[in-house]
Amino acid sequence: MTFNTRTLRDGAITCSILALVLACATGTLEEESDGDGDAGQGTAGTPNPTAGSAGSGGGSVAGQGSSAGVGTFAGTGGNPTGGTGGTTGGTLSAGTGGTGGTGGTGGTGGSASTGGGGGSLSTGGAQGQGGTGGTGGMLGNGGASATGGSAGMPGGSGGGSGKGGTGGTGAATGGNAGKGGSGNASGSGGSAGSSNQACAEWPTANGSQSVSSTIQVSGTYDGQFKRFAGSGPLGSGGQQENQDPLFELANGATLKNVIIGNPASDGVHCEGSCTLDNVWWEDVGEDAATFRGNSGSQTMTVRCGGAKNAMDKIFQHNGGGTLTIEDFQIDGFSKLYRSCGNCSSQMARHVVLRGVTARSGSTLVGINTNYGDSADFERITVYGNITICERYTGNNNGGEPVKTGSGSDGQYCRYDASDITQR
Repeated sequence: MTFNTRTLRDGAITCSILALVLACATGTLEEESDGDGDAGQGTAGTPNPTAGSAGSGGGSVAGQGSSAGVGTFAGTGGNPTGGTGGTTGGTLSAGTGGTGGTGGTGGTGGSASTGGGGGSLSTGGAQGQGGTGGTGGMLGNGGASATGGSAGMPGGSGGGSGKGGTGGTGAATGGNAGKGGSGNASGSGGSAGSSNQACAEWPTANGSQSVSSTIQVSGTYDGQFKRFAGSGPLGSGGQQENQDPLFELANGATLKNVIIGNPASDGVHCEGSCTLDNVWWEDVGEDAATFRGNSGSQTMTVRCGGAKNAMDKIFQHNGGGTLTIEDFQIDGFSKLYRSCGNCSSQMARHVVLRGVTARSGSTLVGINTNYGDSADFERITVYGNITICERYTGNNNGGEPVKTGSGSDGQYCRYDASDITQR
């Protein structure tokens, strides 16, 4: 077969154009991943005197190719979507060769939507400050002991009852009401209020100290629970009268945290108002303590302590005023308290017993009715047959006082059955 040279050249061009058309028809052109379509450029047909082939990308009629569609904009916040590509060129058909159509303009890629702005990061609320801790209330102080009422004035038919002391604020307990005197005797004042502080049992000695001469105390003396025992002139251990004491307390002094051992001589002397706090007698000598001073308004307090092995009296009251014995335990005694029955200087004396426990004894209290003495009792526990209160007619000439009775009489020995617990 013989081929014309022109025929071969024209066929090659035709095939080239056909290949381009088929590629467009089958969609083998790829989209850009960012959605921007490239503009298709048609290749101009070579002039042919016989018939020009349609330009690549041209329409069915020879001429300018249609413009590619403009790509849509991606939706706000959406993934960017490429614009739609240009229209596919028309089907190739033979005809008069025209000027090659201009390739359609590539669709403009949709603008990448700006992602929706994230909400402003909310600022966390300021951290609340913890409430200010409430200040604990101040520990209330126990009330001051109430002062006993004034003694009733002497009268032909008995003085009026003294008014009981008002209870202190807090732990203090009000004093007992004063009772009227009998005959010309003055009524006694009410007893002082009690602190009701808990007391220890018998302590263990924290060392020992020998005492050969009386220890003088003014202000407060704290023995720190050492055992003090007499020696030399204070070491006889007998019961003879007028012995010197181991401790002598000036008016207003306090002796505390002391154990008095054996020999104890005449124990403690108070020359006026005084306080014995946590004082313990292991073996009472002549007396455990003697209260002197002649003021009728002085006050003496013995609290939180105990005494054992007293051959005679434990507390001897020779001066005036009121002695309060509270939270005290005794074991082995003749009398716990005795208002002097034959001192050369006599006056009214008063005693208050509160929270006393007694074992192995004879009598708790002995008083002189003819001088207007009084004794009040609360929370008393006795083991065995112990007399609570004895009444005497005292004198100032040194003679033996006469016992006139015992038991509660509502005037001098003052207590109810509920005040005494018998074991």
